[in-house]
Amino acid sequence: MAYRGQPVPSTVVNISQVKISDGKSVDVVIPSGTGVEAGKFYVFSGFFGLVLKTIPAASNTAGETVALQIENCEYITDQIDTAKTFDLGSELYFNATTGKFTDTSATGLLLVGRVSAAKDANNVIQFIKYPQVITVGE
Repeated sequence: MAYRGQPVPSTVVNISQVKISDGKSVDVVIPSGTGVEAGKFYVFSGFFGLVLKTIPAASNTAGETVALQIENCEYITDQIDTAKTFDLGSELYFNATTGKFTDTSATGLLLVGRVSAAKDANNVIQFIKYPQVITVGE
């Protein structure tokens, strides 16, 4: 900050606004004819996150815009491939085609987080989401 009597000349530039949001969600367009369920994870417009609004496929005729929560925090879900083990500390991948999480790496899957509570008897896991996604094999 410049002040009177400063030994080195400087220029003060006031920036009124740079930050737009906290980056915890992003608005994405759900393709027409596609339905989504609130509380489920999806990939839209290159973003992986949790949809916050249910949109039935039949009513989505023009492509609806919804908020996709992309916050890096701990989540709980039953949206998993129940045949997998999901041990504590396992890396977590998302298959955008099936809409399921897996703990097995494969080409085309998205690396999305790490399991923080192993799969329980109800096929539920907890995980810590990584900052946006990395596609395996690319």
